[in-house]
Amino acid sequence: MKKIVPIVFVFVLCSLKTSQSLKSWYHHSLNISEPSDICLSARDPSHYYIVSNRGCLAETDSTGKVIRKTQYDGSDYEAVCVKDNMIYALDESLRRLDIMTESDFKIKKSLFLNYSGSRNKGFEGLVYIPGQKKFVAVIEKPATIVEMNDQMQVTNQLQLKQFHELSSVTYYNNFLWLLSDEDHEVLKVNPDDYSILGRWKLPVINPEGICFDNDGNLLIVSDDMSELFKFKIPNP
Repeated sequence: MKKIVPIVFVFVLCSLKTSQSLKSWYHHSLNISEPSDICLSARDPSHYYIVSNRGCLAETDSTGKVIRKTQYDGSDYEAVCVKDNMIYALDESLRRLDIMTESDFKIKKSLFLNYSGSRNKGFEGLVYIPGQKKFVAVIEKPATIVEMNDQMQVTNQLQLKQFHELSSVTYYNNFLWLLSDEDHEVLKVNPDDYSILGRWKLPVINPEGICFDNDGNLLIVSDDMSELFKFKIPNP
C-alpha cells in the first residue's frame, strides 16, 4: 500500500494541473446561423472560414464580420479545413465532402465518406497535417479518429476511449487540439498516439469549432450562441 499511495497522489496532482479554466478576452456575435466549425484562410490568414449546420460556408474578417457566403440547401456542414488553397467542407448528415476553391467557393469535387453511425453522430471535425501528409477527422460518438491520405482514403480508424465526445479538431504548433462540446473542454493531444498533454475548461455554451489564429489566439465558435470567442493559452 505504501508504494501505491505516492503514485496515486502524483496522478491526481497532474490531473488538476492540466485541467485549467480559460477566460475569453474577446467575443463577437456572428451573422451566421448555427456555426459549426472554423479555420484560417490560406489566401488571407487574417480571415476565417466558418461553416454552419444550415449548409453555409462564410468568409469573415478577424472580427467575425461576414465578407461573403454561400447558401446550399439541404446540407449540414460540420467541419472545414484548408489544404493547397482548396476548402474542404464536410457534411455530417450526407457523409459528403465538398472541395471548393478559395477564390470563388465553387465546388470542384464531392466525395462520399463511408460511416455507418447514426445520421447526427458522424464527422464533426477535419484537419490536414502537412508533415505527415494526412487528414484527421473526428467522429462525435463514440469518440473516434479517422486518418485519411491525400486521396481521402481511410488509412486508420480508432476509437478513443479516453474521450467522452468530440466536436472539432485543429492542428497548431505540431500538436492536435481536440474540442469537446459536452465536456466544454479543449485538449492538447500528441498527433502520433493521441495521448492527452493538456486540457482546459471553456466557459462557452455549445462550443463546436476550433482553430488558432496567427497570433496564437485560440478561436472557438459557439453553435447555440452564434458567437466567436478568443482565448489565450499560455505556451500553446
